[in-house]
Amino acid sequence: MKFYEIITGEPVIVHQNQQSIEDIINILSSETDICVTVDENQSITGIISRWHLLRAISEKKLESPISQLIDTDLFTCDVEDDVEDFLQSKYICALVYQEQQLMGIVNKSELVATLYERIQELNNVMEASFDSLFVTDARGKILRVNDAYTRLTGIPADEILGRTMYELVEEGYYDRSATVEVIKTGKSVTFTQNIKTGKTLLVTGNPIYNKRGELIQVLTNGRDITELNRLKQEVEHANELTLHYQRELQKIQMENEKDFVIGSEVMKEIMSLVMHMGKVDSTVLVQGESGVGKEIIAREMHNNSYRKDKPYIRINCAAIPETLLESELFGYEAGAFTGAKKEGKMGIFEIASGGTLFLDEIGDISYSLQVKLLRVLQEGEIIRVGGVKAIPVDVRIITSTNRDLWKMVQNNTFREDLYYRLNVVPIYIPPLRERKEEIPMLVAYFEKIFNNQYGLNKRINPLFLDKLMEYDWPGNIRELRNIVERAIVTSPDDDIKDCVFFRSNIKNTKVKQVEEEVEITDLKAAVEKFEKKILSKAIKKHKSSRKVASALGVSQTTIIRKATRYGLDFGNN
Repeated sequence: MKFYEIITGEPVIVHQNQQSIEDIINILSSETDICVTVDENQSITGIISRWHLLRAISEKKLESPISQLIDTDLFTCDVEDDVEDFLQSKYICALVYQEQQLMGIVNKSELVATLYERIQELNNVMEASFDSLFVTDARGKILRVNDAYTRLTGIPADEILGRTMYELVEEGYYDRSATVEVIKTGKSVTFTQNIKTGKTLLVTGNPIYNKRGELIQVLTNGRDITELNRLKQEVEHANELTLHYQRELQKIQMENEKDFVIGSEVMKEIMSLVMHMGKVDSTVLVQGESGVGKEIIAREMHNNSYRKDKPYIRINCAAIPETLLESELFGYEAGAFTGAKKEGKMGIFEIASGGTLFLDEIGDISYSLQVKLLRVLQEGEIIRVGGVKAIPVDVRIITSTNRDLWKMVQNNTFREDLYYRLNVVPIYIPPLRERKEEIPMLVAYFEKIFNNQYGLNKRINPLFLDKLMEYDWPGNIRELRNIVERAIVTSPDDDIKDCVFFRSNIKNTKVKQVEEEVEITDLKAAVEKFEKKILSKAIKKHKSSRKVASALGVSQTTIIRKATRYGLDFGNN
């Protein structure tokens, strides 16, 4: 606690050379318990309290000058100082200054009473918590648990108080302990914990340090997810048949969707998961290289959710300076900083309330901002920059990154507790080089877009398509889109057989030249031609259907079916 939290009003000043003992008695009887005395130069000389008067009466010194009754041995401090040093001192009061100006007097007895009230308030808050709260010292000894702990776990408080978490884990009370992990790592941790009574809790352990940076306590909160898991299983079982037909219908809708292309088994499985995740509010982390279509995944998840009629907002965390990102996300109060609007400003979280917020490149946010994001995920509320009032927000959060967040956690550049909060449902989008069977369909899709956009009627020749199939596409779908647009807008011919800009991209890539041009009249035939070619090469290289399926990212059944269709034999290739 700081002194500025407890000082009230200005101090009462008395002039030691101008006022009498009778004046002091009247003041201490009616206005205050302690006065500050000053001399003729208005300089503070000491304090005089009721206790000093009582001592003067007992010693029959009321006729003495005031200067002989005052206490000149003073405790002085700043409004920003902590009260701990004062509490441990011999002084009965403290003179509190701010920039050399006396702001007030703090009486130790009043301070103790205030601290007691604060402790009672904290006790009431602890007992009112719906979540279990569990406090240990730095050695894992249990100091206190609230009533919710016994209600959620079924373990009486007197059964564990005074014991250590190390003992209780060894005896099978818990399968693992957040307290032990916090003591070991010095960091906050979050995971599920199984209790011997059959309960399962989601627990978060947080370290508490003193001002010297020493671990003194560990606070763990827990939430029962046993009942939630049971209800989830019942609902899934009751709706299994309905969900089966719904998923099949969604797959058909996906394959006929005009806003994007799905041409590989792995992407069909991913989009099926995306459709399913649209129906729930779990936090999703979309991972993959730059340009693979992570934003499309987030958008479709929103479009297929009950939030689809609410805002969908995308923020590129890497594109906004760190100094601005916090105020953009959380907003700010009036006068929060120089240049702020006088009426304040709503942040993206408030604007997106009820909808979905897609945080792209989440791995680029600062460590300090990660703490605030964690609060949103845990509490469902934000505090504006410069504000003190918590504002509840209802936002579905989807994040994406092309970075290895777990490696960042190990390097202490990304919070582990935030990582687990974001990584509830991970979705990995493979790069285009691992799903090349989609290239012909993507090319046809982009070809149609740019022909319509520029009023043209150009066509990518199979010769050029063959070269596109051989390329590794480090820039993924974004690079492919750019190449198709360049080819269409720069080629003088309607039948595009090459693109000078593409040749510069693959100068270090060996491209097999097609010696004989095969006349293809439609896209389906072109796709089949190149699918057969890719499958034939893969069979020659890997020999077995299992290895071919693994290399091409599809099921073994799919490989066998397509090989039979094209007359390809694993034994002869």
